[in-house]
Amino acid sequence: MKKAGQWLTWSGLALGIVTVVVGIVLAVVGFGKVADLSDGSFRVDGPTEHVAEADSVLVMYHSDVITFSPTCTATGPAPPEVDWQRTDSIRINNLTVVSFQSFRFVEAGTYTIACDAPGVIAGPKLSVTGIFAGVGGILVVAFGGGIGFVMLMFGAILWAVGASKAKSTPNAQWPPGLQGPPYDGGHR
Repeated sequence: MKKAGQWLTWSGLALGIVTVVVGIVLAVVGFGKVADLSDGSFRVDGPTEHVAEADSVLVMYHSDVITFSPTCTATGPAPPEVDWQRTDSIRINNLTVVSFQSFRFVEAGTYTIACDAPGVIAGPKLSVTGIFAGVGGILVVAFGGGIGFVMLMFGAILWAVGASKAKSTPNAQWPPGLQGPPYDGGHR
């Protein structure tokens, strides 16, 4: 029982440490990609210049309280590919917004973006893999760390019980009923 307890204790400790470290790294990397959405976003109130890299995507968002979708245009070195889309609402800079249009810039350069409604926010494409990695990291920490902790505690209990049983077991060389060497009558 002592050996099983030792094995469970060390395995639980190793599992707990590894899963917590891996989960934290996944969560930080994943949510870091999602945070880029807030960092890379900007308001389009009137004609606004945007420097785009070749093959980059810029998504247009509007407040979820607006009942219609604005229309935006982008003019620059080459006409961008336009995609009309509507997704679930997300939060950018403490504002709930809904995407309604995106531009894929085929050529790098400075583009002028204009919309027919105020309050439009432009930003990078939402990283779905970032969301999954972040949530997955939290789940890895919760479940992997939890299983490691349970293994550690159960192993420590088995280790302690096995160690105490080993101390209380009489020596097999002594006759039954005696807890020490035979009494020699006190003569030496």
